[in-house]
Amino acid sequence: MFTTVAHRHIVRGIMTNFERIEAAEAKRLIDEKGYVLIDVRSVPEFNDEHAAGAYNIPFLNKTEQGMVSNPDFSEVVQALVADKSQGVVTSCQMGGRSVRAAQELASLGYTSVADLRGGFAGEKDGATGEVIVEGWKGSGLSTATGFDHERGYEAVKSRLQSSDEEPHEAQTAPPAEPVIPTGERWAHPERTVVCAKLKQELPAMRRKPMGGPMGMRLKKEVSAPAWEMWVEHSKMIINEYRLNPADPKAQEMLIKQCEDFFYGEGGVKPPEYVAAESGPQTE
Repeated sequence: MFTTVAHRHIVRGIMTNFERIEAAEAKRLIDEKGYVLIDVRSVPEFNDEHAAGAYNIPFLNKTEQGMVSNPDFSEVVQALVADKSQGVVTSCQMGGRSVRAAQELASLGYTSVADLRGGFAGEKDGATGEVIVEGWKGSGLSTATGFDHERGYEAVKSRLQSSDEEPHEAQTAPPAEPVIPTGERWAHPERTVVCAKLKQELPAMRRKPMGGPMGMRLKKEVSAPAWEMWVEHSKMIINEYRLNPADPKAQEMLIKQCEDFFYGEGGVKPPEYVAAESGPQTE
C-alpha cells in the first residue's frame, strides 16, 4: 500500500498528495488491497450507470443556480471510511471532480488515496473530444445500473445521520436554500435590475462584462450576483475542457455557453457534469 505523501505531484496546477492511476490498477487495488471505490458524481449519474461495487458520495450538488459543493461530502466520507489508513479510490465521469475530491480526502488525513484517471467514461481531449485515457467502463470492467439500496448516496449518508444525537430532526429538516452570491466585485453602488437569470431585483453591474451587443444586453438584463455565478460556471467549463481563454474558438464557445446560461437551459455542462436521461434532479 502506498502513502500519498510519497507521491506528491502537480495536477492542473495544484500540488497533490495522492496517486493518479488508471482503471486496471484501480481494480487491482480494490480486489487485492481492499481499497474503497467512491464515485463522486451526482446521484442521477450514479444511478444511470456506475462501477460495480462503488459507493456514491457526490462532491458537487446540482441546484437551479448551477453546480455547488456538497457541504456534507467530508462528513459522509468519514462516516463511510472511519479508518484514515484505509485505501480509497475516487472516481467521477472523466476525472475532473474526483481530482478535487481526492485532494479533499488527503487534506482530511487519509494516507492512501488514489484518483481514477479517466473516471467512469474516460478522459477526453478538449479540442477533439476523443478519449485519451479509457475510464472504468471503456476498460471493460463490471458496471451496474439503477438505485443501489446499500451503496447509493442515501444509504451511505444514513450512516452519518444514524450517529446524530437527533437523527429524526436531521432527516426531516428542510433543505437549505441555495445561497446567491453578492456579486460585490461587479455591483453598481446604486442601480438595480430585474435579473434575467434569478428573476429578482438585484444590484446591476457597473459596466459591460464583455464587448459587443451581448455585453450591452447582459449589462441591462443581468445582475451582478448572477454574473458572479457565471464566472464560477465558466471556470468549470474551462477546467473540464482544458480551454485556452486566449483561443478564438474557446472564446466563441464560452460566449455561446454564457448566452445559454442566462437565457437558455442554464448552460450546457461538460460531459463530466451531465447525467444521461436526466429529468428533474435534486442530487
